[in-house]
Formats: sequence, C-alpha cells, structure tokens
Amino acid sequence: MAVANATGVHSSGTKPILSARLLEDLQLDRFSSPQVRKDGGRKIHRVISIDMGIRNLAYCRLAFPDNWTTGAKASPPVLEDWARIVISRKATSEDLPSSSPASKVKEAFDPATYSQYAYNLVSTLLASPSPPTQILIERQRFRSMGGSSVQEWTLRVNMFEAMIYAVLKAFQSQNLWTGTVHPVAPGKVANFWLDDSDLKHSSPAAQALAIKPAKSKSANTKTAKIDLVARWLEDGSHFALEGRTADLGRAYLQKRQGRKRVMTEEKELRGSADTAIVPAEMGKLDDLADCLLQGMAWIKWEENRRGVLKGGLDALWTPPGKIEPTRELARGVPKNAKGVVEAVAPVKKGRKKRVGES
Repeated sequence: MAVANATGVHSSGTKPILSARLLEDLQLDRFSSPQVRKDGGRKIHRVISIDMGIRNLAYCRLAFPDNWTTGAKASPPVLEDWARIVISRKATSEDLPSSSPASKVKEAFDPATYSQYAYNLVSTLLASPSPPTQILIERQRFRSMGGSSVQEWTLRVNMFEAMIYAVLKAFQSQNLWTGTVHPVAPGKVANFWLDDSDLKHSSPAAQALAIKPAKSKSANTKTAKIDLVARWLEDGSHFALEGRTADLGRAYLQKRQGRKRVMTEEKELRGSADTAIVPAEMGKLDDLADCLLQGMAWIKWEENRRGVLKGGLDALWTPPGKIEPTRELARGVPKNAKGVVEAVAPVKKGRKKRVGES
C-alpha cells in the first residue's frame, strides 16, 4: 500500500488485486498529452488543479518541462495562476434596483443556470494561448463522515462537477481541446502529504496566537494542509511564483499569521471566457491550499512512477542525481510511507525485504 500511496494508485482490494493494479498503472504516463507544446525548445506541461465548490471554487495552474525529473537539478514547477473563483453568490443590494430588495431574490440552483456556469468556467480555463495539458478535478462524495443522509448543498456541488466533465468532454469531442481530465480523491492527497504528527500538533502560527488545536480529524487535516502550504511559501524552493500569484502568496501568509483583514484579488465569472478581477478580503485558506496540494501531489506521483520504472523501489527513497530539498519533498515518498522504506531495507542475510513482509 505504501508504493500505491507514493505513486497515486488506488490501494483498495486484496494483495493480488493491488499488485495487478500497480503493475498496470505504473506503466501509464499521466503526462502523455497531444496538447503539450514546445516553449523555447522544451515541451511544457500545464496542469490545472481544481478544488470543487460553488461559493469557494479554487484552482491553480502549474507549468513545468517534460524532463523536469532528469538531470542534476530538477526544475521546480512554476505557479502561473492561483485563484478563487466566485461561481454563484447571493444577491446583494448593490446588484439590484432599489425597488427590488435582495431578500426577495432567491439564488438560482437549477440545471439550466449551472450548465451556463460550467460552460463559462471551462471556457475561462481554456481561453489561453497555452491551454492546459491536464485538468485535475477534486472528486466529490455524496456523503460526509459516513453519514446516511445526503445534504442538499452536496447534491448541488455534485451536479456542478458532472456538468464540468460534460462540457470538457464536448470540447474534446469537437477537437477544441486535446488535453486529459483526471479525478483526484482528496483523501489520497491528504494521505500523501500528511502523517499523524502533522495532525496532532498545531502550527507555530497557531501556537503564537493561542489558537486551540481543532478537535475533529477533518479540522486537523484542514489546518495541517494550510500550514504545509504556508511553509512552502516561506521556503520558496518547491515552486516558483509568477505574476499575481506572488501577491496572493504574500496575502496567504499574512492571513495565516493572524492578520484579521487581508485584501487580495478574486476572480468572478461574468460570461463565457470572461472573468473579472475584483478586490476582495482574503477569506478561507483551505480551498487555495487544497488545489495547490492536489496539483503538486499529481506531479510528485508521476515523478515517483518514473523513478520506480527506471530504478525500482530504491528510487522512491533516494532518487538518483536528485538534490535533497526540504522535508516534505526531500524523499520520493511522503513521510508516512514507511512501508516503502522497509520494503527496500536490506536484512542481515543480504536479501531485501519484499513489499508486505514484516
């Protein structure tokens, strides 16, 4: 299961099923796309990672060369865009004539309205001289925390998710876009980046502000992911910031450090491929963190997959020719994937343990 976790392969099922899935999925190149374009003589991948939502949809666009894992120095991805998009919001008095109180106008959640939202969003994301080669969409669940009921808001987000897939499929069928779409389970991303120690201890910023650690596991996970992205932004070596993403990164850190009112920019859909940049107060950080962690995990999974095919399981521990960066990205596996380390650790007789041996 540790190898599956390190390469983004689903880890459910019996050992024979998991072994067969690993052998099959490790042969698949996640970044094979006819949309990859050459930029300065190099093939450049552009991955858009979407954290689903209606009020708080967030996405990022990461760019990196095709051979980013080879050579003595790996090229860090470039964070070209990182934003939260307002898909739908409640009407306010500013949006309506004085004769129509906002309290009497209901927000629309019908399929016709959301199909237009989905088309506008996809058109906006693809309206670029360098369109994305891959789009990652956070997989939605119908139930949360094992509950038997299905919340109405959950159904709305699931409907919007399905419409985004439908619009992207239509663009592909008409050869308007030749990239690929991939669902990503949020649990796999969290398991890849976080271990138990991340969930038990509050961040230095939270300790300085005397913030009590969250009680639930989901709240602890959310806090840990926000703190992880903050450490990456402070370190500055995991990805390069470009353009307005640098401003958003600074606002992110200010918000995490406890400033009550931090102003930033937010995107608002106005129509097909038409997005307005509006000033807004920095709100929730978890959506921005989730989309970035999802994109970075996808890239890291592919790096680990290529490493396994080239150098076996040993490549998951010490990638050949790779400089050791900081702790989250230093090894080819997440910190909690101890099973991979045990799988390649030699025993006294000189034989290497197999995966699953105790």
